Amino acid sequence: MTPEKDDSALASARRQYELLADASGVLARSLDFDETLATVARLAVPAYADWCFVELLRPDGGIERVVTEHADPAKRQFVEEYDRRYPLDPDAPVGSPQVIRTGEPLLMSEMPPGFWEQVAEDPEQLRLLREVGIVSSMIVPLRVRGVVIGDIALATAQSGRRYGEDDLRTAQALANRCALALDNARLFTELREAHAAAGQAHAELEAILEGVADAVTAQLPDGRVVYANNAAVRLLGFASAEELVAADTAVLRERFAARHDDGTPVPLEQLPGRRALLGERPEPLTVRYRAPGTAEDRWSRVQATPVFDDDGRVRLAINVAEDITELKRAEQSHRFLSEASRVLAGSLDPQSTLRAVAQLAVPEIADWCAVDLAVGEGVERVAVAHVDPARVRFAREIQERYPADPDADQGLHGVLRSGRSEHYPDIPDELLAQVAQDADHLEILRSVGMRSVMIVPMRLRERVLGVVSFVSAESGRRFDAHDLGVAEDLALRAAAAVENARLYETASTIARTLQASLLPPLLPELPGMDIAAAYRPAGRGYDVGGDFYDVFNTAEDQWYLVMGDVCGKGAEAAAVTALARYTIRAAAVRRRSPSAILRWLSDAMVQQAEGDGRFCTIACAHLDLSRSPARVTVACGGHPLPIAIRAAGGEAEEVGAPGTLLGLVAQPDLQDRTTELRPGDTLVLYTDGLTEARAPASIWGPAELAGAVRAVARHPVGKMLDLLVAEALGGDPEAARDDVAVLALRARSVA
Repeated sequence: MTPEKDDSALASARRQYELLADASGVLARSLDFDETLATVARLAVPAYADWCFVELLRPDGGIERVVTEHADPAKRQFVEEYDRRYPLDPDAPVGSPQVIRTGEPLLMSEMPPGFWEQVAEDPEQLRLLREVGIVSSMIVPLRVRGVVIGDIALATAQSGRRYGEDDLRTAQALANRCALALDNARLFTELREAHAAAGQAHAELEAILEGVADAVTAQLPDGRVVYANNAAVRLLGFASAEELVAADTAVLRERFAARHDDGTPVPLEQLPGRRALLGERPEPLTVRYRAPGTAEDRWSRVQATPVFDDDGRVRLAINVAEDITELKRAEQSHRFLSEASRVLAGSLDPQSTLRAVAQLAVPEIADWCAVDLAVGEGVERVAVAHVDPARVRFAREIQERYPADPDADQGLHGVLRSGRSEHYPDIPDELLAQVAQDADHLEILRSVGMRSVMIVPMRLRERVLGVVSFVSAESGRRFDAHDLGVAEDLALRAAAAVENARLYETASTIARTLQASLLPPLLPELPGMDIAAAYRPAGRGYDVGGDFYDVFNTAEDQWYLVMGDVCGKGAEAAAVTALARYTIRAAAVRRRSPSAILRWLSDAMVQQAEGDGRFCTIACAHLDLSRSPARVTVACGGHPLPIAIRAAGGEAEEVGAPGTLLGLVAQPDLQDRTTELRPGDTLVLYTDGLTEARAPASIWGPAELAGAVRAVARHPVGKMLDLLVAEALGGDPEAARDDVAVLALRARSVA
C-alpha cells in the first residue's frame, strides 16, 4: 500500500475512534430515553452520514421510525411526511425489516440495481424514494440482552461517500453502545416509576448497576469508596465489592495507577472523580493503566458526576469507567502498521528492509525480534533486535551455538515449511526443557526469561520467504490473538517489501546490462583525434534510457559519430535504440552522406512502427580524415545541433541544420552541413538531457551551452566532459530529470 493510502486509512480509523469515543461519553451522560435516541442521530450526522434513522420494534410487531436526522430540516420534514404516507412494513423482504427479523447487519456500499423498485408499493413511492438520492447505506441491529429491539440506518446522499466493512463495524459498535444506553435509560425510567410506586429504588438501582458492563463507583468527599459494582471489582482486582469498599484509598490508587498515553502519571487532582468532588462537571478523561497482577496495559474512558445535597454541597461523586482497550489497541495497531508500511517502502535493499522489520517490532510489539530468511534448503538470520542493544550479540551467540533443528515439526523450520503461525501465550518450564538441546542450553533459555512467543511466516502468495520471531521477556507482556494479528500483518508487509526490493534489484541488473549492450563498451582510437564520452542515466535504475551514442568507421580514414535520443524508456525504447544503431551502421556501408543515412533509418522506423508513434532524434557526423584539415559533415533529425569550439579565438558555433524527427513522416527534411576541424578544435555532440538537466528551474540556451563548453575546453576531452556534466547537474548526480549523453572529439594540435 502507498504512504498516501496509509495516511488515509489512519485518518479513517481516527474518525471512527472519535465517533465511538464521543458516543460513549455523550450516551453515558443521559438516562432519558428520547434524548438518548436524538443523541445517536446528532453524533452520526453530518460527521459520518447524510441521513440517520433509528427504528424500534413495537410490542404489536410493527416498526416505528422514531428518529430522522439530516442537516437540512426540510429534508427531515419530507421523510416524516413520507412515513405517514408509507409506514414501514415489518414483512418487507429488504431493508430495516430484514435486519430486525434476522439480526444481521446489512451493508450496501452501492445501492443495488432495482432495489427501490423492490421496496416501492407504487410509482409515486418509487419517485419519492429516488428523490432522496441515497447512494450508499448500512443498517445495523439494536440488540439488548440478545434480543433485537430495532435498528440504526445510516446513509449517504449528497456527500457521495461509499461505506465499507470498516464503516459497518464502526456502525455496529455505535449501535451496541446505543442499545446499552437505551436499555439503561429504559431501566432507569422503570426504576424511577417503581420507586414512585413502591419506594424500593435503591435496591433496584443497585441491581441494575450490577448488570452494567462499565465500572461504577461512588465516592465520599474524603475520597473513600462507598459503592462499587461488579465491573469495578474486576477492574481493580478485588475478590468482592466488600473488600474493595474496605480498602484504603492508597491501595486503590496503586491498583488504578492512571497514566496518560505517553506513560506519564495522571496527577490525582486531574482525575474526574476528584474534580467532581470539588463540585465540577469534568470532561471525560482517557487513561492508561496496568491490569492488577499482570503486565497488560488497558485503557478506560473515565467520567464523573457530582451528587449534591439539599444545601448544594457535594455529597457523592459517581464515577463511570468504560473499558476502551480494544479501541485503543486497534488505534495503536493502525498507527504502527501505517508507520511500518512507510518505513518498509523507503528501502529497496532486502537486507536493510529485514533489519527495519526487527527494529520496528522492538519495543512496540516485543522485547526480542529475530528475522530469518529462507536461503536454499536452510535459513539465514539477517536481523536481531532487543530492547537492550547489548543483548543482541548474546542472541546471535545463542543462535550460532544452538541452531534450530531443520527437521523439527515446530518452531522456526516448522513455520517455514507449513506457512502457519505458532503462538505460545505462555512459556512453561516444561516447554523450555522440551526444546533445549542440552543442559547448558536449558539454563540459557531460562536466563532469557521468555514469557510469551509468536513465530510468524513472511508469506508472499504461496511462498514463505522467511520467518519473524517475537519474544516477550523483560516486559512480562503476554501475547494474545490481537498481538498475533498485528505480528502477522507486519510479516506480510515485510514479505511484500522484501519481494519488491528483490524485483527492483533484478530489474536494475537487467536494465544496466541492456543499457550497456546499447552503448559501445570502449571508444575506438581515431588517427590524430582525441575522443571521450559521458553518460548519466536518470530515474531509479530499473528503466533503460533512450539516449545513446556510437562511434564506428567504414574505412581507415572514414568515421561516423552518432548521438541519439529515443522517445520513452524501457524495453520499447531499447528496441528502437538497437534498430537505430544497427540500421545506421548498415546504411553507412552504402551511403556516405549523413542525411542519406538518417533518411534510410527514418524509412525503416516508419515501416516497422505501424503507427505506434515511436520516434527518435539523431545527430550523425561523418568525419573524413583523408583531408587536412579533417572535414566534418553533419545531419540532424530533430536533434540539438552539435557545437564546435575553435582553438583560434575560442569561438563557439553550431554545426548542422535542424531537421525532422525520425520515424514519424515518410519524407523527413534532412540536410548535410560541412565544416572543418583544425588542430585544437573540439566538436561536442549531446542530448537535451545536458541542457535541460535542471529544468524547469534552469535551461541552457545556445549561449549558455557555448559558455559552459568554452569554460572547460582547455582541459583534456575526458576531463572536459566530466566538468561539463557536473556543471549541468549542479554537482548533484541525482538531480538529472532525463538521461545525459555527451560525445566530444578534438583534433590534436600539430607538435
